[in-house]
Amino acid sequence: MTSYGLSPEGAFEDTLRDGITAAKNDSHKLAQRLLERCIRMNPHDARPWLWLTEITDDAQEKREYLESALAADPNNILARRGLALLTGKIRQEDLMPMGEGVQPSENLEPVAAQTEKNLACSQCGGETKFNPQSQKLICLYCGLESEINAQLAADRGEQVLEFMLPTQRAHHWAEAQHHLNCQKCGADSLWPTGQRALRCPFCGSNQLIESQETKNLVDPQVIGPIEIDEKKALQFAKIWLGKGWFTPDDLSTSVSVQKTSLRPAYYPFWTFDGTLELHWRCEVNAGSDDNPRWESQTGVEYQMFDDMLVPGSKSITYQQTDKIGPFKLKEVVEFKPEFLAGWPALTYDISLSDATLAARENIIRKFRRTMHHKILPHRQKRNLSTGTHRWSGMTYKYVLLPLWVGTYQYKGQNYSILINGQTGKVSGKKPRDTVNTVAIILSVILTVIAILVGFFILATEMGWLSN
Repeated sequence: MTSYGLSPEGAFEDTLRDGITAAKNDSHKLAQRLLERCIRMNPHDARPWLWLTEITDDAQEKREYLESALAADPNNILARRGLALLTGKIRQEDLMPMGEGVQPSENLEPVAAQTEKNLACSQCGGETKFNPQSQKLICLYCGLESEINAQLAADRGEQVLEFMLPTQRAHHWAEAQHHLNCQKCGADSLWPTGQRALRCPFCGSNQLIESQETKNLVDPQVIGPIEIDEKKALQFAKIWLGKGWFTPDDLSTSVSVQKTSLRPAYYPFWTFDGTLELHWRCEVNAGSDDNPRWESQTGVEYQMFDDMLVPGSKSITYQQTDKIGPFKLKEVVEFKPEFLAGWPALTYDISLSDATLAARENIIRKFRRTMHHKILPHRQKRNLSTGTHRWSGMTYKYVLLPLWVGTYQYKGQNYSILINGQTGKVSGKKPRDTVNTVAIILSVILTVIAILVGFFILATEMGWLSN
């Protein structure tokens, strides 16, 4: 039992340990008495409330205990998760078993897919396509234009990360090819891993497909409709090819932009919002510059982040995404399949759980680059380091964003190109012109030498260099 002569904190921890031991040994009356004593000793600790939920089968009591735990600690993950389970926001059968993970399948056979939605014209049954200019669905046969009733969903699309992260869906990703039997013409076709919106190569019908694999994945909440059509994409590519000091002078004229292989598609991305609580330690000069007196100091810095973007496809890197950003993430709308009519779409092969880790690494890395200026500004400090960190209020969105991806050829070599389908911003690889590179380097060197010589002459005339 609890020892005497301890500090209040020590007595609380001892009583809590005894209460937990009693709960694990099914001594429910003793556990309840000890845990309630803990609550009287420290009502702001969530742990006694959480353990009280373990010794009762009454749903109403469990809910009251969990709500009390959240009142004591609003960011307590176990309390939030327990309440979500109790209220049906998370199903027990969807949870990932503790200690288990998902391993890639070996020798995965193509999975049978079916048409989830046939994106055909409601008037004539013809092929439809989403028009980037009018932002409407247009039939390529009868010309019928249809509005897509989707609303802005930048904030409404946010999902609570803690509710999804412990589920199996958060740890799965697209692995298999799809074997589709077209419901319109009956033809069979095989599609690459992750292809979700496609066009039948036999009858040309646009379809959104579904398989057992896609049912186990997270559905997109929002989409950034494509705004750049092929003509504009090629114009932006032409302008980009003509820029750059180190690129060949004939690059834009030698490359046939019309033959540039550009392929449009909606690519999967994850975004994350939340708050980072980061503990830090350093030494601060409490004296003067001439007589420094270093004192140890600790503190906590809070960093809020909004729409931290992480690619959901291994074919697009974080660096590539950063170069063609920013995307119009505040203008995304509620996802509707009609936006995909005539435009291919990929599903993710980077799971939500892996994307979460990447987002946290990026957030901490960005904070550490600026923390010296943010922490105790205008104070002289040294040996600044960070310690424990805590994440709170984290939400996520699965968003589809449009990209034009392709290659161009220059003197027998292929180079990649990537275009933001919302803004037209271009990035990619370019050949380097040796003559231009050498000329620029030499001009910089000669400029520096001229400045130094000019400074030396001025200093001599002014007598700055005399003894």
